[in-house]
Amino acid sequence: MNYFLIDYENVNVAGFDGVSNLTESDYVIVFYSENAETLTFGLHRRITESKANFQFQKVAVKEKNALDFQLCTYLGFLVNDTLTSEDDEKNFYYIVSNDKGYSVLPEYLKKFGADVKIVSNLSKKVVTPAAPNPAPKDTSTASTTPTKPNSATKPVGELEKTLIKVLKMNDVSEIVRNINNLKTKTEINNYLCKKFSSQKGGEIYRAIKQFIKV
Repeated sequence: MNYFLIDYENVNVAGFDGVSNLTESDYVIVFYSENAETLTFGLHRRITESKANFQFQKVAVKEKNALDFQLCTYLGFLVNDTLTSEDDEKNFYYIVSNDKGYSVLPEYLKKFGADVKIVSNLSKKVVTPAAPNPAPKDTSTASTTPTKPNSATKPVGELEKTLIKVLKMNDVSEIVRNINNLKTKTEINNYLCKKFSSQKGGEIYRAIKQFIKV
């Protein structure tokens, strides 16, 4: 059997990619909080149509990383209750999150015989560290003819730089994408408050307000 523990605060709707391919032997436990407790109509339909078994765990978020700690605790109990013997069909455990903080769990729980992986969504896309930047090429013999900039290379904008600084995260591409898809500053402010909490969302909005183009 497969057990998926979703950190909904972290992955939101994107973490459910692949839900339509799950079977009756898949169990999905969704951890959410007041900072992230809304579903789109499309996601709700995909969940109800899925053959998988779903549970929803609303957690209290009074301290930073509270959801992460409660998810890890739940996983420990789950492994203890469902870990199979060598003669039984093996169970697999997946933490659905892009948070690298969970990366210490697979090796630790492996000592107890549990197979745990960190994935980005229900399609089991494994979260891997970003690849290092390649070494610069030697251009000493290259042509000095000026070339046009590559239009496919998108520089990091001030909005993204500010979000990285405020959130202390290396990858804010999903948040930037969601902000760019909204039509008004009010919608952007509401989105940030729902995702992070009213106080934190307000702080983020004030930091990026000058860079929003709507």
